[in-house]
Amino acid sequence: MLARRQQRQRVVIAGMTLVAIVLAALAISADILGPSLQNAVYDFTITSFPAKVKNQVTIVAIDDKTIDAYKQYPLPRNVYADLLSALRTPGRTPTVVAFDVGFYEPSGNNAADAALAAAIKASGNVVLAMQGPAGAGTRTEGAMRFSALQLPISAFRDGAAALGAVNVNADEDGRVRDAQMIIQGPQGERYYALPLVAVARHLASLKQSTGDEHGIRVEAGRMILPGRPPQVADRVMPLDRGGGMPVYYAAPPATPLRDQKGFCAVPGEYCVVSMTDVISGAVPAALLSNRLVFVGAHSVSAVPDDYPVPNSAGSKMYGVEIWANTAQSILTDRFPVRHQGFLTTLLGAAVLTLAGILLVTRFRLLGFFIGLGLLAVYAVLSIAVFAAQTSGDLGTGPVEVPSIGYVVPAVFWWVIALGYVLVEEQVTLQRTQSTFGRFVTPAIARTIMEREEAGSLALGGEAKQVTVLFGDIRGFTTMSEGMSPGQLLDTLNRYFDGMVDVVNKYNGTVNKYNGDNIMVLWGAPLEVPDHARNAVECALEIQRFIVTERAKGGPDVSFGFGINTGPVVAGFLGAKGRMEYTVIGDTANVASRLTSADIARRDQVAVSAATLAELGDDVTTVDLGEIAVKGRAGAVRCYQVDRLGALASPNPAPPPERPIGAAVVAGFH
Repeated sequence: MLARRQQRQRVVIAGMTLVAIVLAALAISADILGPSLQNAVYDFTITSFPAKVKNQVTIVAIDDKTIDAYKQYPLPRNVYADLLSALRTPGRTPTVVAFDVGFYEPSGNNAADAALAAAIKASGNVVLAMQGPAGAGTRTEGAMRFSALQLPISAFRDGAAALGAVNVNADEDGRVRDAQMIIQGPQGERYYALPLVAVARHLASLKQSTGDEHGIRVEAGRMILPGRPPQVADRVMPLDRGGGMPVYYAAPPATPLRDQKGFCAVPGEYCVVSMTDVISGAVPAALLSNRLVFVGAHSVSAVPDDYPVPNSAGSKMYGVEIWANTAQSILTDRFPVRHQGFLTTLLGAAVLTLAGILLVTRFRLLGFFIGLGLLAVYAVLSIAVFAAQTSGDLGTGPVEVPSIGYVVPAVFWWVIALGYVLVEEQVTLQRTQSTFGRFVTPAIARTIMEREEAGSLALGGEAKQVTVLFGDIRGFTTMSEGMSPGQLLDTLNRYFDGMVDVVNKYNGTVNKYNGDNIMVLWGAPLEVPDHARNAVECALEIQRFIVTERAKGGPDVSFGFGINTGPVVAGFLGAKGRMEYTVIGDTANVASRLTSADIARRDQVAVSAATLAELGDDVTTVDLGEIAVKGRAGAVRCYQVDRLGALASPNPAPPPERPIGAAVVAGFH
């Protein structure tokens, strides 16, 4: 059995190692559980550890206040001209004004269009929005390609400093986690995202870059925005295969927070000011001067331009805020990446494989805690590293979001190993009980196992009302003289095997074998209703079985049975290191005495008066008189049972001749 178990363990270890390697490979190449769970962990992490806001970005909001002031939306284009005029005021001039507003068609008001065109040209720092039609793009290697583009009208385009794409790239669940950084037109012309162009020009204006968007380099899996070494390092942005960059959201969707003067100045939030306040000159110069300004819709009254993002909970974030967060990621050099390193994954798989091997061998407890501990350590370290990266303690650059894509397959594989252990233990337990039951009665085996599991297996007993049966082979000594030891053993096993089948039929519990006799209990350890009648019916049927076996040519074997009913102490007897379940007391002693050859003769069943009193009215007996029991003060009256209900003794005998006399009693109760 041990060899078979070791062989199974080798097969299981090899199989689980293969599974671990496959799962590790899948975790490296793809999220095998789909994006939903991975995205949920990503969103939770971004929400729990928001990026720090670098106060270089201001949002000029086309909010309800602005729409109410002009009584219409879209706003007249001369209003945007007024905004640009206000932003050219000395001491209030931003480095860049980026419009998240589409000026793709003439407004129908030539004067207003002309005013805006002149203002754009006069400002010299305006970046206008362009895009591919929504839903019409195809993600290709490194970009999103469109067969047509929507561009500002030429009058605006000619005066603009640059154009920037405002295509929103949402995941399957509708949330915007990445910004589409590169789009291509039908001729292969390339446009960068509005926030990237705005940041490039902002840094160039502040002398923190050697060039604007024209100096951007795109390489495999990354985009490089030149700095001004050695003072300012290059900014390296990770890109996915379709040209998307992960955005580290710094703040939830803004319900503009105001200071005492009505303007935002709250740490950790983007500065959002109303467009009307900028035009009127009410906004403090410090919120505009040398800042990167985004202009866009910030009202439910405007065109729908809001989207779910990782930290938006049940609300949505306006597109202009998404671009502000994108610019923030570039400025702070913080990009949350979700990939799992190749070596990290393989190392984790190898260590968890070791834990699984320990789990299915004899070091099970160690394997269990190693596996559990490794998962806990991975989770804690991943979160700690992520928190340190976001705080800047580990420098700048991409920050790795804890990846459930590696943990979940590992847990799945580890649960398989644990499940194998549990199943194997259950099979082993059942096999042990089955094997144990061949040496003790299954009922006693279950009692022992249950008490062992409950921690209550100890010496001691409890008072019970039981019926005890003793059976003894008549003429065993003579029979054994004529048989070899092997023949004798085969004969005993043959008869005991058949007897036990009958005992089980009548809910008895074989307590022990002692050479040529057997002891059976009713009422312990299992509760058996009407146990006296069950015991007598069992004895009568066993007698019929023995007679049948003799008629088939079996050895000339006969049994005498003694049965008594009464109180006993039932429990575990012996020593702490070696105990057995049995019953002790006068009831067992009397039952044993009734099996003597001068009472329960060949093929006869002798019962005490206590047992007879429990049998009912359909019993036929022979009064055998009273017998003395060694160590007992009073005599015991006993009876031979010839019939009980439909069961009759196969060999009823006349009462023995003895001084105490005998009388046939029919229907005795």
